Amino acid sequence: MATSVVLQARVPSEVAELLSADIDTLGLEGTSDAIREALRLLHRQARMVALGQAYDAFYDGSPAPLSEVTSALYPDEED
Repeated sequence: MATSVVLQARVPSEVAELLSADIDTLGLEGTSDAIREALRLLHRQARMVALGQAYDAFYDGSPAPLSEVTSALYPDEED
């Protein structure tokens, strides 16, 4: 099993109340499960942003060229 670390954060009481309701709604076992799920979602979003940044860097901000198949299927998209 991987080692773990303890993370702490202060949140407004309203957020804590919402978290408690979300835990019940999602059927999670507790706060730790909810925080782990939130961190997974945060990591997924960061990967998507990084992918977009890599895409922009590769194409230098220009749109990617259309493939021959895409051009054939959607000829109006070439404009």
